[in-house]
Amino acid sequence: MNPMHQLTRRPVKAAFGALLLALAGVILALSGGQFWAAVQTRAGVEETYTTVAVVTGGKRQLVSSGDIVYEDIGPTYEANEFLKEAAQKGWSIIRGQATMGLAGGYSPKLTPLTTFYRTDLGESDTRIDSEEHAPYNFAILEIEITEAGEESIYSQENLDDVYSEKNNYFFSWEITGKVVGVQAMSGDWDDPTGRNTHFYLQIDGSSDAEGKALQAGQRILVFAHHYRDLDFEERCRIARDLEWATGSPREIDPRSLDIENNLIRYADRTNGSNITDGEGNPWPDDAPMYRDPDSGKEILIVGGRLGEISFNVTDRSQPWALHEFVIDEETGEGRFETTGFFDYGAEYDQASFTVLPEGVTAEEMITSSPTWQKAMESIRVSSHSVPVLAVNHLEALADFAAGTTMVTQGRSFSQKEYSSGAPVCLISESLARENGLNVGDPLPLSLYEFDRDLWYNFVGEYNPRPTCYLPDQGFQQETEYTIIGLYRQSNEWVTTPTSFTPNSVFVPEKSVNCPTVYGNLGVWSSLILQNGAIDQVEARLEAENLGGRVTYYDQGYSDIVESLDGYNRVSRTVLLVGLALWAVVLAAYCVLLPMQESKTALRMWTLGAKKRDIVKQVWTPSALMAAAGTVIALAVSIPGMSWATDKIQALTGSDLTLKVSTGQTVALCAGALAIALAVIALVSVSTAQRGIRKAE
Repeated sequence: MNPMHQLTRRPVKAAFGALLLALAGVILALSGGQFWAAVQTRAGVEETYTTVAVVTGGKRQLVSSGDIVYEDIGPTYEANEFLKEAAQKGWSIIRGQATMGLAGGYSPKLTPLTTFYRTDLGESDTRIDSEEHAPYNFAILEIEITEAGEESIYSQENLDDVYSEKNNYFFSWEITGKVVGVQAMSGDWDDPTGRNTHFYLQIDGSSDAEGKALQAGQRILVFAHHYRDLDFEERCRIARDLEWATGSPREIDPRSLDIENNLIRYADRTNGSNITDGEGNPWPDDAPMYRDPDSGKEILIVGGRLGEISFNVTDRSQPWALHEFVIDEETGEGRFETTGFFDYGAEYDQASFTVLPEGVTAEEMITSSPTWQKAMESIRVSSHSVPVLAVNHLEALADFAAGTTMVTQGRSFSQKEYSSGAPVCLISESLARENGLNVGDPLPLSLYEFDRDLWYNFVGEYNPRPTCYLPDQGFQQETEYTIIGLYRQSNEWVTTPTSFTPNSVFVPEKSVNCPTVYGNLGVWSSLILQNGAIDQVEARLEAENLGGRVTYYDQGYSDIVESLDGYNRVSRTVLLVGLALWAVVLAAYCVLLPMQESKTALRMWTLGAKKRDIVKQVWTPSALMAAAGTVIALAVSIPGMSWATDKIQALTGSDLTLKVSTGQTVALCAGALAIALAVIALVSVSTAQRGIRKAE
């Protein structure tokens, strides 16, 4: 018997069967589709969102806008060690650790953001780097001494009574002079030639400093560190006071103030207000004040810093003692013990100061001295160096996880690039704009090590900076990186436990062969947690009396997890109901159609048909109607899927994006058809056997 003929003989029944299977298909597709959307959404959220825990240096953020203020809430060493130990012991909710190492990176055509003056800087060019340990605060200056103070000698015992040795001495002179020449200078400092300077010259070591005493009238060549422009700082203060006094809507350029020609005495002021010092004493009558020629406002000049610069000069060429702080196991008391001596002069050929003989110019001294030539090279390289930060998980660094820093152009690192150590990098938009760089451009970097033994080096808890370059050590690695992305910071020069400067260049950790240095807290390291595990971690810390010392960033995961869980619960319920209804409809279809074909099976067996042919005859019409019903279900489900997910979203109040693709809907309907055909096949076999038993 032709199966199609069998269908055409009963068109109403065939149509009803197809519609019944279509209904079953729609039910299963819509319920399964929205559950599929829930599973996909949950997986996408878990993959997209990263929760990190950062030890923030014992500081709690008090405000989140404007100037960020932190309140010190105690030591954090214990919290840091506790989390490290938990990670090492394989605490399951700790998924990994994001770390960052620092090296210096030099490129001759790269100009770091080193503007030291807060003037004429708009939002598009906000840059300031006056940190005293930055490598841009060095200079080689020629100074004419006008006054040399008495030599001061003191030992480490004078500084701290925990030192028991007296073999390290410090020799210090208070020097006043005038800058008569600039041989090298980092950054964007104004030319200080002609400025007065007041500085301390210090010699550290265990030998006597006899013969090194300085005298008025001498010219000296100095390697200055911790350079400051006191004149400009004072001008900035006066400009700010004037802005406040006049209510100026615009920033006053400190350089525009003609202070020298508008000085008055305190006694000649016209506003009549009395000013006292911190102890309540009246201000001296001859104290200088600035009278603004336009507004007539009078601003007190404090400190006598106009026309001056400041810096330090240190000579550590002599051996000096090394100390280590130890704890007495019996008493629990701590003390410093001498562990050896360090011959700084033999290890480092560092310039400090040289008295220029009569008739010898600074240029001639530098030309004849390898030490001063190295100092010149050090400043030249340092002036074009930036911090290179080697990372293993950029998105897990606190500021990226918090959303205060984000990739705005290009992309971040791929897992393959992390694993292979590919020569790719990310730089800030500001650094790119300063140097005319774009995504896809090459950035050659010569990397050098951050030497912790240098007396002026310091690895802070935030805003990592490169060290001053040492020609004797040279570069440890030269690599041409490719810029693959640009990042933007909401506040480029903020000082927080997790901040870094816009000069920072991020590279994959494995791309750096040069030795790197690491800090302990904040920006240097973060733990990657399972999403939703913040409360568990904090509870463990609270149990150890370490609560409140860790800051958590989950990229907003905690804000959506409640609605996500609600959607998952509803979608699971809808799926169970849908499966139950689908099973009922499919069962009704089987009862109505293939199970009614036992008489057909009886007749065919009586006529000598084989069992296989009988099963086929029973199964084929029902299978064809199931296929037709699936086509109808597909036509209804594709537009209906959006309706279903929208209803679920409305029911749960979720604002998540829920979507099921056409391909997924086709897959669901195909799966429903496959199951239906399998069930119809089993029913067909059973129906054929029942007909055969009646015939026998």
